[in-house]
Amino acid sequence: MGNATIVAAAFALIILVIIAYFLGGIILTTGEVVDAAKKEQVNFMEEKQRTALKITNVTQDLFGSSIYAIVENTGGIILSDYPYWDVYTRDIRNNAPVSYRYNSSGEPLENEWSYVWIKPDMINPGQLNPSESMNLSIHVPAGSFMPRWIKVVVPNGIGAETNI
Repeated sequence: MGNATIVAAAFALIILVIIAYFLGGIILTTGEVVDAAKKEQVNFMEEKQRTALKITNVTQDLFGSSIYAIVENTGGIILSDYPYWDVYTRDIRNNAPVSYRYNSSGEPLENEWSYVWIKPDMINPGQLNPSESMNLSIHVPAGSFMPRWIKVVVPNGIGAETNI
């Protein structure tokens, strides 16, 4: 009976060591995951602080079907990912914002927007670098009233707005 107690105690000790090993591994893995998430959040917040936009000019065509807005990157990071940009307008009668989808194939259709040009576009063609300007073409829905307000928001949540 004495040997059985020693064997049971040794077995229990081995089980406790194995459990402690697994718990230690779980704690270390959790710490690494939390650390990676914190680093990602800090990088995202840094990117937001370095992002700035300014709408410098807005014009409409004679028929009121298109709006052209000059958006300047006044921040310190390169902006792209145009399908994830949000473009909104409000008209003179309806206070609800109208959202527009990005059209990469050229001239926008109804409820779509695209960019006409980026100037000077010397570095990273097709991307909006700091100090560059982009001309947005926004196709207003048929039958809507003249827009009076425009807002452009990039994927990290920073945007610019102005009255027309």
